[in-house]
Amino acid sequence: MEQSVSGFVFSGGQSARFGANKIFHLIDGKPMGLVVYGNLKSAIQSETFFVGPDIEHPDFANVPRVIGSREGQGPLGAICDVLETATTDYVVFAPCDTPYFLAEQFRTLAESSGKHSVVVSADVNSPHLRHWLLSCWNVSITRDHMISAYESGERAIHRAVVGLPIFERYFSVLQLTNINTPADAQ
Repeated sequence: MEQSVSGFVFSGGQSARFGANKIFHLIDGKPMGLVVYGNLKSAIQSETFFVGPDIEHPDFANVPRVIGSREGQGPLGAICDVLETATTDYVVFAPCDTPYFLAEQFRTLAESSGKHSVVVSADVNSPHLRHWLLSCWNVSITRDHMISAYESGERAIHRAVVGLPIFERYFSVLQLTNINTPADAQ
């Protein structure tokens, strides 16, 4: 039986180091957030959403969005909001500032899910560096665990996942690059 999957791009955050809302930063003439969204949607060929507050920009007007009860409570809150409301078997996550993680890499994450609760991307040169927001999660296995960790006061993803079976997929430094400052986008 084929498993269903949906995609979620995290659009929250203050962009403090960037100096402006980085979701709008142009990559090859297109807002970075839409580059990531397009890469993810192309990979999973299924429903894909932005997670976070409404984006006041015409290019984002027709992009579906999830705004949960934990809005503004950090990445773990956003993960819990998605897991709580997901209607698919698996969810694939991406931060809005990873434009070099292409459809091929997202497809690899989604196809690696199998029996794993979480498939997380990791740096091929530093495997201990896990990128929790570039990941694929089994909703039924992880939902209660993550929400329980959040409700107990945990806010760090790497501590909240303790006890879940984690599988790492390795990618290059370039593919995992976060655009946190304007210099990172050069």
